[in-house]
Amino acid sequence: MRACAVFLIVMVSWWAPPAAAQPADAVGALLVRMEQALATGADAPTLLPLFDEGADRAQIDAMADESAGDRTTRAVVRERDRQDLADGVTRVIADILIETAALAHVSTWRLDIAPPSAAADQSRRVRAAARLSIVDGLVRLALSERQYAVRDLHIRGEDLDVAIASGVAYAAEVRGMITALVVIGDGEVTFSPKPESEKGQLRLVAGDEVLRSKVSRLFLRVNPADVAQHVSLDSLKPMETDRGMLDRARRLFGDQVGQSYSLDLNDLSRETWNLVPPIGDLLVDMDLARFGQISYARSGGDSEDISLFDRKRRKNLSVYTSQRNLAMRGTRRYNEEDRLDYVVEQYNVDVSFDPARLWLEGRADLDLRITSAAAQTLTLRLAEPLVLRAVTSDEFGRLLALRVRGQNNIVVNLPDSLRRGQTLRLRVAYGGRLPPVPAEREAVTVGQQMLSEVALEPEPRFVYSHRSYWYPQSSVTAFAKARIRVTVPPDFTVLGSGIPDPPTVTTTPDGRPRRAFTFRALQPIRYLSIAISRFVQVVSADVSRRAATATDDAAASPRLSRSGEGVFYDETSVEMWSQPRQTSRARDLLDTTTDIMRFYGDLVDDLPFPSLRLVLAEDTLPGGHSPAYFALLNQPMPGTPFTWARDPVAFDDFPQYFIAHELAHQFWGQAVAGENYHEQWISEGFAQYFALLYAQKVRPKETVAGVFRQMYRSALEVSDQGPIWLGYRLGHMKGESRVFRATVYNKSALVLHMLRRLMGEAAFSRGLQRFYGQSRFRRVGTDDLRAAMETEYGRPLVRFFERWVYGADIPVLRTSWEQVDLVTAGADGQAPAGSTLRLILEQGPKVHDVPVTATIVYADGRAEQVLAVVTDQVTEVQVPATGRVREVRFNEDFGALVRIERKR
Repeated sequence: MRACAVFLIVMVSWWAPPAAAQPADAVGALLVRMEQALATGADAPTLLPLFDEGADRAQIDAMADESAGDRTTRAVVRERDRQDLADGVTRVIADILIETAALAHVSTWRLDIAPPSAAADQSRRVRAAARLSIVDGLVRLALSERQYAVRDLHIRGEDLDVAIASGVAYAAEVRGMITALVVIGDGEVTFSPKPESEKGQLRLVAGDEVLRSKVSRLFLRVNPADVAQHVSLDSLKPMETDRGMLDRARRLFGDQVGQSYSLDLNDLSRETWNLVPPIGDLLVDMDLARFGQISYARSGGDSEDISLFDRKRRKNLSVYTSQRNLAMRGTRRYNEEDRLDYVVEQYNVDVSFDPARLWLEGRADLDLRITSAAAQTLTLRLAEPLVLRAVTSDEFGRLLALRVRGQNNIVVNLPDSLRRGQTLRLRVAYGGRLPPVPAEREAVTVGQQMLSEVALEPEPRFVYSHRSYWYPQSSVTAFAKARIRVTVPPDFTVLGSGIPDPPTVTTTPDGRPRRAFTFRALQPIRYLSIAISRFVQVVSADVSRRAATATDDAAASPRLSRSGEGVFYDETSVEMWSQPRQTSRARDLLDTTTDIMRFYGDLVDDLPFPSLRLVLAEDTLPGGHSPAYFALLNQPMPGTPFTWARDPVAFDDFPQYFIAHELAHQFWGQAVAGENYHEQWISEGFAQYFALLYAQKVRPKETVAGVFRQMYRSALEVSDQGPIWLGYRLGHMKGESRVFRATVYNKSALVLHMLRRLMGEAAFSRGLQRFYGQSRFRRVGTDDLRAAMETEYGRPLVRFFERWVYGADIPVLRTSWEQVDLVTAGADGQAPAGSTLRLILEQGPKVHDVPVTATIVYADGRAEQVLAVVTDQVTEVQVPATGRVREVRFNEDFGALVRIERKR
């Protein structure tokens, strides 16, 4: 079966290393003859002399079918692998490229080559041949010399209109139909996204919710069947070709054609080969006067299939779901796993690492289960700098694999379709130099840089985690079990995702000593992480939390956190590790670490992993990273040349903040994860809220008040940057990560605090445990949280989440109060009784549900606080007063995300 390879706006390069000329042995000579025969358009009789007398004629016919007959212009045969079998047979894996004037295909073949038939004749022949996989549909695009005059040309995509008043155009065709267009002229681009959140993001870039700009030239790719839907073809009129203009167009075409839907076949062909875009896809690369090189893409295979991308800064200006896909899906929510054809159920990764060269050499087994109706191509991720040496499977042998140039994707082609429920073990060999990638947004922002003469250089460490793509993995970070083995020089130690085995001593092939560290993730984890340095173990302890017993009130109801399947823990072992200069600090933090883990375990009634290693590592900035089973906590060095005082998460009076936040990620982010980038707040917001709850447990009230005040102010300061639901894109366009932390960390924590006060302590606690239990080791969304909370609250919470998670507005509350029905007792009239205080809170027509604290100050100096839950445009709350009221102050504790205006 021929599989037509379809890719989304990518450039793909062949995985194999460049090959030299075929070897000069008898097997190599046979492959040269085969290449020569195929290049002549060989039929079966022509190929017959290359095969052994006993060869299956059907196999000879199949190889002849590879040729395009007399249309063949070039053929290439490249050996990829060789293995000696019994009876002198040599098994060769070879790639074969067949070209015609404008089309090509590539296939991988397994050739069993018989030994020489006689001593006098050492030539070799093919005994058996089988095609393992094929990539078809490659086209060689060239810009036609035919020139078109442009008059009022329109190019349209959803929410995009490009109007070219005048200019010239040139086309590239496939089988006589346009698939690419170059336009040079004077025009205007209008991009007007429909989602409110996208309008807000454009306002930050363009100053308006509609992007408008002059355009001077553009390059378009489209499926030929869709051209008339997107291009006003009647605006193109043939005209005499201007050679100078044609040269300009060809330069633009040459720059752009290799950057989209393009395959680089490496040693098979040095020319540029392209794929035809899938039906429904559209790409328009534009040079805009205001914004530089901008790409509009409609990519039907993506959950959010419309994007506007700044190529120079490599940032998304806009990303959202088309109206068609939104209507088909029926909801804005989506799970990235739903678009996968498979799930990885187990990883087995074995790598060696050389810190001096930053060199990784690895082998990985991936146990896959097919989840789609059928799959013949599988997309994996592996860091682009790493060389893909081979992809094999027990079922199919060596497989044809394509690497996405400039990206971290690999496309593996299977020889036949696999059906839903079938399993496959992929074995991947790879290696290369890979510098560590900093964990995303896991440190505070550097403020004003300061000079220091006494700054110490941090001890080197090497962390490979989810953004490093240091092992072949699913294109979505889905949960799977794993085994990791890492071999390093003897003076280094490895911490990894899983329960550790005792390290073992080994040697390299040339006799150099090494140590091997093995980790087993018995609980499912989202991604595999390792940290390598001169770590030392400092101290350890066990954390035990008392489970509810039959005599407890808590045992009378089901344990909501344990409603799902899997293994649950009420105990975990904690080990403190550090770099050598941090051992004292690590020892001091043991009690804090165990206290935090026990506190969090009580909140959700579970400890997600049976062991935890917390490692203290030197850095210039505070922060950390918390993959499953271990957490890395940055320790700023004395004399660090940076200050971070203005960062939204720099809580000076809460020294336990960073450790509290990072440990919370073992629960939120590792045990429970968001289903896409919009749901990052489920990880970061809950981790921040748990840290806030821990502050309430261990810090003085005035310190906690300061934390609330800082969260409130930072969230309001950036409220115009977009809603929580935008995830990583908050501050992304301008590189302001503090916007992300102020919103996804601090605002999210305050939203959860408001939800808790709205629902009440008991209902919120039950809802929290229900959500955790239903979501454990799954990717979930805001709707799942809402449903769990509604179950325990007994009332709908749609509006609450719509306003606070999906919306960015901060409501303005206009407040007033009145003391009524005052009855005095006593001669002096100073002991009022039977008094009622009316609190009146008004907001705009876009109603937010807001629980806000009212501080009642009496004339005698006493003060008390009451909770006013605002759920309507005008809300009146009546509370009994115990004296003459002097004033009422609202939101003095900064617990509500509102702006207060006193009504006159």
